[in-house]
Amino acid sequence: MSSAPSDSILAKTSEDDPSCEGSVAVEMPSNAKDASNSLRDEDEKSCRYGTFFDEEIDMMELKVRGLDYTSKSSTSCFTPCVGGGNPSRKILRNINATFKPNQLVALMGPSGAGKSTFLRVLTGRADGEIQGKIELNGQPLEGKWERMAMISKFLPAEDVLYQGFTPVQLLTYAAMLRLNCSASQRKRRIDLLIRELHLEGCKNRAITTSSHSLSTGERKRVMIALELLTNPNFLLLDEPCSGLDSKNAQNTMELLRDIAHNQRTVVVSIHQPSLATFEMFDLVIWLNQGEMCFYGTPKQLRTYLRKKLYVPCDESQNPATEFMNLMEGKGEKDYKAQKSPKHRRDFSDIWKTNAPKIPSYDSLRHYPLPKPGYLQQTWQSDGMGVSTDVEDKVYNFKIGFFRQVWVLFLRRAQLQLIDFNRFGFNLSFYLMAAVFLGAIFWQLELVQPKLRDRESAVFSTITFTVWMSLNTSSPKLLLEKSVVTHEYHNGYYRLPAYYLAMFICDTLYMSIYVASFSTICWYMMGLKANWIEFYSINWMLALISDQLGFTAGSLATSIISAMLIAPFVYVPCSILCGFFISPENIPVYFQWLHEISFIRFGWHMIMVSEFVGLKMEPCTHENYRKGRCPLGPCNDQFERPMSPMHHKFLSCPGERVLEILNMSPELWNTCLIRLGVLVVLLIALGYIACSRVVVTRSGTGLSCCR
Repeated sequence: MSSAPSDSILAKTSEDDPSCEGSVAVEMPSNAKDASNSLRDEDEKSCRYGTFFDEEIDMMELKVRGLDYTSKSSTSCFTPCVGGGNPSRKILRNINATFKPNQLVALMGPSGAGKSTFLRVLTGRADGEIQGKIELNGQPLEGKWERMAMISKFLPAEDVLYQGFTPVQLLTYAAMLRLNCSASQRKRRIDLLIRELHLEGCKNRAITTSSHSLSTGERKRVMIALELLTNPNFLLLDEPCSGLDSKNAQNTMELLRDIAHNQRTVVVSIHQPSLATFEMFDLVIWLNQGEMCFYGTPKQLRTYLRKKLYVPCDESQNPATEFMNLMEGKGEKDYKAQKSPKHRRDFSDIWKTNAPKIPSYDSLRHYPLPKPGYLQQTWQSDGMGVSTDVEDKVYNFKIGFFRQVWVLFLRRAQLQLIDFNRFGFNLSFYLMAAVFLGAIFWQLELVQPKLRDRESAVFSTITFTVWMSLNTSSPKLLLEKSVVTHEYHNGYYRLPAYYLAMFICDTLYMSIYVASFSTICWYMMGLKANWIEFYSINWMLALISDQLGFTAGSLATSIISAMLIAPFVYVPCSILCGFFISPENIPVYFQWLHEISFIRFGWHMIMVSEFVGLKMEPCTHENYRKGRCPLGPCNDQFERPMSPMHHKFLSCPGERVLEILNMSPELWNTCLIRLGVLVVLLIALGYIACSRVVVTRSGTGLSCCR
């Protein structure tokens, strides 16, 4: 284990603030201080002193033997008829590799060779069946492959950054979630990473899709900085040079080489690097159709091409390009030895024949075993005590659950405000709809001819609230699925913390929308229901719709299919709630939908609040004769008035309306309980759906025997 230089900024701050776990203060002997000062003078010129590289880190060696991976089948009973789905197939076969510290490893091969799958398996993100052995510093890694998430970080090829934030904001929230340090310590660490990864020029520039935002190379460096916050032993990247020009690709690989050559292991999947980039690698693993066809250094690959595959490859040629061309059948006529029968065989068979045997020596003599409890003392270790939760066993979070909820809430709330166009659009849409409905049902009079209009006004507010909540929540998880999945599997936070923070934040913004909409409608329509009850019922319906849309939308496979869920849920619930068709006329086979329609419960409650204690003005004889008095004369002495001179019309109580509609005021509390049960049930189902999308479902456990 190497020691950290004494002039490290982190070493200094750990002396000043010992509360920052993970930083190690090292005191150097006096006879080494002069040498240290001279080295620092040189490092100052190159901006290389006082970086995260100076931190002490236990050296880890990962050994994989006999790895086989079989994908999970996605077919169904309808596949033979309609097609679609992928059957189970073996993607990786008998992979043997050793990943040592201070190594930059290239994972290469043609498209479909299994490079990305291998990286997902190493980080516990694969959902198929895994077989093989894994050892960490010579000891079997207990448990499943998911435990690799404790000491490794994975960066996918796609962009997994929240749009709208600046690099400084992203690093700040990531540090608050993952580092148990003071604010000053977190700021120092962020500043060091920004300087080391050359992000000073774009650190305060928002990440957007505009041309003035960060370039592709800058985005890649921001993603790398986010993972280096926790000082991982293993950093795995899938196609980090994709979308970069040659200069940015070269700079990115130089950065990864510096990271690797400081007691870490960096594994990079790359398709066809330049000669300068290829020579940076310390180890090359070449896959073809899920099997290894080379394992060694770049220099050994050049020798292997010349001596075993009979491909001329001098020092000026790129062996990676020559090997790739040979695999893809390009330039075969240029090789005089192409007539050899060896080239007609599979490349993995050629490698099995010529590959050196795996040495049986103890390769870990220079890498001491981690201190007892090392895996529980990393940056992700738990600060809440022992927990039986699976996530705590895998990631061992240092930050407490409620602090994670608070940080995630702040981040989501700020993201909503940053994306003011979306917030402003949603709020303006609610306001315009409220004004539109209020203008239609303006100050409804308490007369019988307006009775149906009052019912329609109440029902329109309910249906709009339900429809908007369903529409906005259906694609919610799919829009940020890639970012959430990446952060969860890299140990940023517990999934319940993310779900609770998302629920609280989105509910808060939804409450603002519903409050604005309900207040305007209630005033302009002249409704007599208690405002608090009117708002609360609409709020509960919006909450149920939001969770219902989120749960159903999480099961969709695309944004388009998620958007189709809103009408599929809304139409049956609204038609069968009792407004369009009376309950007694609903077909028997649809009665169950009427009984569980949450729109029916909300409409019942608002109608009771609106009409209980309400006095309708007496009907006139003229309106009665024209059939405009659905409640009748409201006089028990006669059912049918003969003339306005001899018979008196009385004011009608609102309870008469509820009696005609078969809405008992006594069922108000029952409807409230049913809505409350639906809220709790849908919140639980929403979390289950979220975990189904985000959490990788593990396959067969891995054998950890030697």
